[in-house]
Amino acid sequence: MNMPLHLFIALLCLLTMMPLSAQQPLFRGEEGEVVIARLGGLLPDTVTLVGSLQGMAIHRRQAYLLRDKGQCVVIDLKRKRFVTTFQLPDNHSHCNNAAFGKGKKPLLYVSECFGEKRCLVTDVFSPERRLVQTIRYRTPHFAQDWCLDAERGYLYAYSGVRGGPMQLNKFSLPPAGSDSVELHDTELLERCPVSCVKVAQGSKIHRSCAFLPDGDEAGNYFLHVIDLEKQTELCRLDLNRIGCEPEGVDIKGRWLYVSFHTPDPADNMIYRFRIRPSFFRRNGH
Repeated sequence: MNMPLHLFIALLCLLTMMPLSAQQPLFRGEEGEVVIARLGGLLPDTVTLVGSLQGMAIHRRQAYLLRDKGQCVVIDLKRKRFVTTFQLPDNHSHCNNAAFGKGKKPLLYVSECFGEKRCLVTDVFSPERRLVQTIRYRTPHFAQDWCLDAERGYLYAYSGVRGGPMQLNKFSLPPAGSDSVELHDTELLERCPVSCVKVAQGSKIHRSCAFLPDGDEAGNYFLHVIDLEKQTELCRLDLNRIGCEPEGVDIKGRWLYVSFHTPDPADNMIYRFRIRPSFFRRNGH
């Protein structure tokens, strides 16, 4: 029996309003694929890895892999080759998260995480590589990261209690001209609770969704995707089969890249997961 046209249209409208996760998975297969199987295998003998792997940001085809205490290792993801390594200027922090802003030579926003918990805005493309801005938002929490929405010009202070819950505090992105900025509650645009994350790692905001790795040495490794407009969890990617702590995260094209911390720094890995085209169609605003 054929469905009446008005019922078909009503059903189609209902499907388009449903959460993406209720229609189909956000990713094409949860197994992902290995991009870098072993970081140490790409490095020349003259390079020594210092500190544990933390934040990651991608510019063009190069991954900037940050390490605890400020070492940055740059890898060509397409050719799978070592490019360079350098110490971030005026930065010996945990570097728990990193994200590039907009432009041909974008600024790098690095999360200090502990201590003063600042966002350290760094020019990594100039010959002298310099710290150009510090951003601070005072919080009673033990640690705090920073999530950059470069597309829409927002900066989120990302903090909470170890073991959860977390929260994302939304601010307008401060202009790059100010050397030192302190954000206050009076400037807070919105607060988004993130109850699903237990241990905050890196972050990526893309098309009004936050991609948030979760877990530590104890396990329970996941990647949560949060719809920031609806303040709901859109998807949860199980990373436990990889068996390592997820750290940095970024999106290049239609791929989500995730870096993994390992007990031996030389064994650090990068995986990528294919994002379904429906995500970009639904979040094209």
